[in-house]
Formats: sequence, C-alpha cells, structure tokens
Amino acid sequence: MNKQEYLGKLREALACLPDDEIEESAAFYAEMIDDRMADGMVEDEAVAQLDDPKAAARAIIADLPPVPRAAARTKRKSRALYWTLIILGSPLWLTLLLAGATVVLAGVIVIWSLIFVLWALAAGLLVGGPAGVVMCVWGLAWGQPAYAATELGAGLVCLGLGLFCLHGAMGASKALAEVSRQWVDRARALFVRRKTEMAGDAADAGSAVSLTKEAVHEF
Repeated sequence: MNKQEYLGKLREALACLPDDEIEESAAFYAEMIDDRMADGMVEDEAVAQLDDPKAAARAIIADLPPVPRAAARTKRKSRALYWTLIILGSPLWLTLLLAGATVVLAGVIVIWSLIFVLWALAAGLLVGGPAGVVMCVWGLAWGQPAYAATELGAGLVCLGLGLFCLHGAMGASKALAEVSRQWVDRARALFVRRKTEMAGDAADAGSAVSLTKEAVHEF
C-alpha cells in the first residue's frame, strides 16, 4: 500500500468527522510517512509500519474531546439516529443548557458586582485621604487645631483603608479573571482538540519510531 492509498482509506474511515478534522489527521499521518521516508525507508515500508487505516481512525476518534467523540461515534452507527436523538432530546438538553448558563451567568454577575462595590469603596476612601488633608489645612487657617488634627487623622485612616481595599479589589479581579479563563478553556476543551495535544502526539510518534529503529538495529 502506498502513501496515497493509505491516506485515502484513512479519510474513508474518518468520514464521520468534519472535513477539517479529517484533513488535519491525514496531514499528520502524511508527515509521519514523509519523516520515515526522509530517514531512508521506501514508501511501502514507511506505510507498512503505520497502524491499519481503520485502527488509526479508531485511535483518532478515541483521542477527540468528549462531545465530538460522542457525535462521531453516533454518526458512524447511524446519521439518522444521531439527528433523531438530537431533535427528540432538544427539550431536555436545551432546558438544562439554559438553566446551567443562567446559574453561571448569575453567579458571575453577583461576584463582579461585589468586586465593583469594592472598587467603588476603595475609590471613595482614597478620595477621603486628600480631602482630610485639605480640611486639616482649612482648620489650621481658621485657628482650629483640634478640628484640623481630627480631619488629618480621618484622612490618613481613609487613605490606609482605601489602599487596603484597592489591593483587595485588584487581587479579586485578577483571581476572577483567571477563574473565568479556566472555565472558558474547559468549555472549549469539550469541543476543540488543542494543538498542543497534536504536538504531543507527534512527539510520541517520533519517539516510537526511534525506538523501533533502535530495536531493528540491535536485532
């Protein structure tokens, strides 16, 4: 079996996947064949060392994220069954999806509202610091040192509390932004296979080829 025949059978076995996934997988295996040929193997020998196209397709589908993997397996069994389940189950999964999204959105809004309040409090207290200094100067100008000392003390307290609240608001904002990013990444992971995983697969394949060559030479 030559390279084109192998890739053609691989594409047929992956027909249940989207076209971009099929071409990405075919390009990955084509690169593996090219690497072996660059190391001195003939085309048929390089192809012979790969898994059977159907076995390779099963491995590719098994390595997909949960949602595309389930969809691909369902499509392989019956495309009509797949769409029937989608349509009949839509009242349930749409309701659950909307309920989950509503709960998450409400939680995010509440948390961000609390952080906004913290930012507003920090801003108010920080404004109170200079205001206390101004009132202190005003009190001294009118010959009221007790009043001036009180305003200066209040201004310094406001300034200290404002800096404390500002530090807390910045930390809370960064933490929530990081948590939000992790949620988005986890949601994407259900649907999208990351490029780093493909790179890891390529590295593993390269290591396997190297080990195979060493074993052949030792033999």
